[in-house]
Amino acid sequence: MKKTLFFTCLILLTLNFKANADTLRSMYVDGFSSILGNESAENTLLSYAQSNGIEKLLLYELHIVNANHNLSSTSTNFILADFISKAKTNYGILFVGAVAENAWFFTNVIDTYNNSRTNANEKFDVYNLEFEFWIDTHTNSGGYYCNTYLTPNNLPCTNAGAFDYFISILQDMRTLANNNSHPITTEAYVGWPTAAQAATIGANLDKLLLHAYVANPSTSFTYADDRIIDFANGTPGLDVSIIFSSETNFMGNWLISNSMSEAEDTFTTDWTSGSSGWTNNINLEGFTYFTYSYQANITLFSSSSSSSVAAVQSLSTGTQDTLEKVAVYPNPVEKTLYIENLDDVKNIMIYNSIGQLIEETTEKEIDFTTKAKGIYFLKIYTENGIKTKKIIKD
Repeated sequence: MKKTLFFTCLILLTLNFKANADTLRSMYVDGFSSILGNESAENTLLSYAQSNGIEKLLLYELHIVNANHNLSSTSTNFILADFISKAKTNYGILFVGAVAENAWFFTNVIDTYNNSRTNANEKFDVYNLEFEFWIDTHTNSGGYYCNTYLTPNNLPCTNAGAFDYFISILQDMRTLANNNSHPITTEAYVGWPTAAQAATIGANLDKLLLHAYVANPSTSFTYADDRIIDFANGTPGLDVSIIFSSETNFMGNWLISNSMSEAEDTFTTDWTSGSSGWTNNINLEGFTYFTYSYQANITLFSSSSSSSVAAVQSLSTGTQDTLEKVAVYPNPVEKTLYIENLDDVKNIMIYNSIGQLIEETTEKEIDFTTKAKGIYFLKIYTENGIKTKKIIKD
C-alpha cells in the first residue's frame, strides 16, 4: 500500500513539476531586517521558498539592514553574506536581489557590499528598482518623491520629472552592472507607464516586473495586456515577470483557496491565446509574488497536489542524501559537462546568468563548447527531487 501511494504521489509530483518547470518564480521579502540573523525565521523563509518552487528572492528593508550591520564592511556584513550563501547552497535559490529606490543606495551600499565579498554565492545577482513614478500623490508637490528626490535634484514635481529621475537610476544601475565582475541583472517594478515611457524603460533594463494586481487570475491578462503590448512594441524580446499580489484586497484570498500554479497557468494560457496576433512580443519569463508576509497559506499546488507532495517527501527518506551524491564536473567547464551518480534524471534545464532558459535535455553529457563564457545554472529534476548547481564556463 505504501509503495502504491508513493508512486501515485510521485507521478502527480512529476507532472506538476513538469508543467511548471520552465517558470522562474520570484518573491518579494518584506520584513527582512527582522528575519536576518534569526536562524529560525531565516530557515522558515527559505524552506517556504524551496517547497513552493521559488528560486529568486527580492529583499526589502536593506536600508535598515545597512543601519544595523554596515553592509560596506566585511567585519559586519557577513551576516547578510551568510544568509545569501545559505539560500543558494542549501535551499535551491538561484538569484538574490536587492530592492532599493535610489542610485546612491545601489552605488554606495549594495554594489559596495557585492565588491567586498569574494565568494559569488554571497553576492547579490539582481539590482531591483522600486520607484513608483506613475503615482501622482508621490510625485506632485508635497509628495514623498517630490520632497526627497525631485526638488533636491532640480527636477519638476510632475510625472515627467519623476520619470526622468527613474530612468537616471536605471542608467546608473546598468553602469554598476556593466562594471561588476559578478553577473548582475537590472530590473524594475512598473505599474502604469505611457507607451512612450514603456519604450524608454525597456531600453534601459534587463528585465521588467509588471504588476497585474487583480483579485482573480481570470482577469489578470486583460488587466495587463495593453501595457505588455506597449513594452513589446517598444522593446521586442524584453523579458517580463508578472507580479501577482498576495494581499487580501488583491489575489490573496483566491490563492489561498487555489494555488500559484493555477494562477500562472491561467495567465499563461490567456497570454498564448491573446498574443498570437501581435506584431511584436516579449518573453514571459515567470511570475513574482508580492509579498512574503502574505504567503503563509499560499502554496504552489492545490490542496490535493500539496498532499501528494507532502506524501512523497514523507515517504522518500534519504532522498536528500541521494541528491547530495550527484557529481557535476568539471566546473569550470570548457567543453563537456558530465553528470554522474544519478540514474533517474527526468529533465535538466540550463539557465543563463539572468535567468533565461537556454537549453533543456535529459543527457548526462552536456556540450558547453558553443556557450559563451560566464555563469550558468543547472536544474536537475529527478524522482527524488531537484538539485540546483551553478556552473562556470571558461
